[in-house]
Amino acid sequence: MNTMSGLQEPALRRLAWALLVGAVMLAMCLSAPALALLGIPYDLPLGPFPAKIHPATYLLFASYLLGLASHGNPLAVAVAQFRCHPLLALSLACMVFVFAWTAARHGPAGLAFIIDTLWTPAIGALALLLHAPQRQRRLLPLMMGLLALNAVIAIGEFALQQRLVPLSASRGEVVAEAFFRSSALLGHPLLNALVTVALLPALSLLPWPARWRWPLYALLALALLSFGGRATFVGAAFYLLLAGGGLLHRVARGDYGYLQLTGGLLGAMLACSLLAGIVAASGLGERIFSNFGWDHSAATRWHAWELLDYVRGSELWIGIPVSRIDHLAQRIGIDPRYEAIENFWLYLLLLFGAIGFVPFVIGIGALAAHLWRSAGAAMRAAVIVYFFVASGANTLASKSVSLWLLSVALHPCRHGPRRALP
Repeated sequence: MNTMSGLQEPALRRLAWALLVGAVMLAMCLSAPALALLGIPYDLPLGPFPAKIHPATYLLFASYLLGLASHGNPLAVAVAQFRCHPLLALSLACMVFVFAWTAARHGPAGLAFIIDTLWTPAIGALALLLHAPQRQRRLLPLMMGLLALNAVIAIGEFALQQRLVPLSASRGEVVAEAFFRSSALLGHPLLNALVTVALLPALSLLPWPARWRWPLYALLALALLSFGGRATFVGAAFYLLLAGGGLLHRVARGDYGYLQLTGGLLGAMLACSLLAGIVAASGLGERIFSNFGWDHSAATRWHAWELLDYVRGSELWIGIPVSRIDHLAQRIGIDPRYEAIENFWLYLLLLFGAIGFVPFVIGIGALAAHLWRSAGAAMRAAVIVYFFVASGANTLASKSVSLWLLSVALHPCRHGPRRALP
């Protein structure tokens, strides 16, 4: 992209960048429970519609609009950018249609998550791409630094058995769990686990020495155990398999000498022993290791498909309102006050109907294809892990910053030049 640098850069573009950085920081540090403590009913049943949009989303949209204006005629620049990145444009267009259709069908109540969760990944990527590549690359170290801070808080919460912000359900009730799980800055254990495991491969792309990166890998791994997400544990194991395969390939190719191999193996054994000792002594991951099987949570995900038995044929085309989905969930034993339909594909099919669900799938597919094309091998693995983990929860059917954080983290890692805007 043709951008000016240094003192010649327009003040409007510097402001757009500051707003984008602020949006990322708010998204990673200001959770729904924290907003509730501040008196903002972001994730609570009552309150005006503007309060249902995360403050980070407002900053993100403002950053994008100012970024467009900093390049000239905003409309002309937007059209040119859509031509450069047609998959992002298609994704955003599909999600705007989904919101319009669902609001016309059910009314706007309860649909703020479409803006916060489904519009922001494309908007975030487009806003970032308005800036020079060297500036884009500054965002990733900031995000990984915040992720490391989040991990430290999570481990501290687990050690003290006390959360920084109380864990609450969607209606504001404080949640009591059989196994303590840290909620840290992002406010919910599963959201923390998803963001952490999705951004984990980005550490390998930072220009930091190995003596910094390996302790950070260990720190994030311990944080994942404190969050207690079983699916994210599987995702981390997938990364290890890929890394092990790559290492074996380089060994077979003769890239390492005898001393490097023996020293590396010894170091890996010592590191694994140290981590295992920390986990055993602290009880980290107790929920994962003691429940790595078929339990109530897994059964709820299976029983959720029984909802389709109660939906009439016409409703599958046009969708059903949230209140009826909650009623049907109660009929099959899911209490919407404390539990969710842990499959966003199923929930959104019921809410949108086929008329809205098909554009949603096209939009998500276009975004995933754009992310895949923009990523190197490490972050392609992150895209796979993200959608694997997210599909086992209501991630994209609720307010979540996870996908747009992945989107803006991935673009500074991309390989190869991009076509510049005219």
